[in-house]
Amino acid sequence: MHFAIGTTNKPKSEAIEYVLNSCPYTTGKATFSGYKVSSWVPDMPTTLEEIRTGAKNRAIHCRRECKEADYFIGMEWGVYKDYEWEEYWLLGVVYIENRDGVWYFGYSCHLRVPERVAEGLFDGQWRDLEQVVHALGGTENIGDKQGSFHEWTDGMLSRREQFIMATQCAIAPFFNRFYH
Repeated sequence: MHFAIGTTNKPKSEAIEYVLNSCPYTTGKATFSGYKVSSWVPDMPTTLEEIRTGAKNRAIHCRRECKEADYFIGMEWGVYKDYEWEEYWLLGVVYIENRDGVWYFGYSCHLRVPERVAEGLFDGQWRDLEQVVHALGGTENIGDKQGSFHEWTDGMLSRREQFIMATQCAIAPFFNRFYH
């Protein structure tokens, strides 16, 4: 099975490859190609709709780049507001579509965004999460490293783990008997 992945970001692509090389559905026979593709959403998605749309758009762009793949994968992360509780949450979303057009979303766990980070995101300066975290004394270029999950959990969670979970949730419905 060949998977076209809509990212060249190492933590994200490693997460996808890890899941698909170790899951019971591919029996270690997965092959991959990665593509730097656009999400066509803001660099810092701030609604669940933007996050989902970004993931789906990346998979659609992969399909154009690698028509011979069996599956097309897009992923996006972002911060969205839970309007019931007035809190912001960080999550990763993976969208997988097969060549027949069947698709599923998978989500990572949702981690509450620290209040001072949320304030920095929405203070009118139009900074993205990496810029805000770095300005508050965090790691520079966190998206290319362990990610905000790692920063905010003292190393208990990483960006890679975020996308491992989301990928597991997106791939299972293609194969698990309860979905068919």
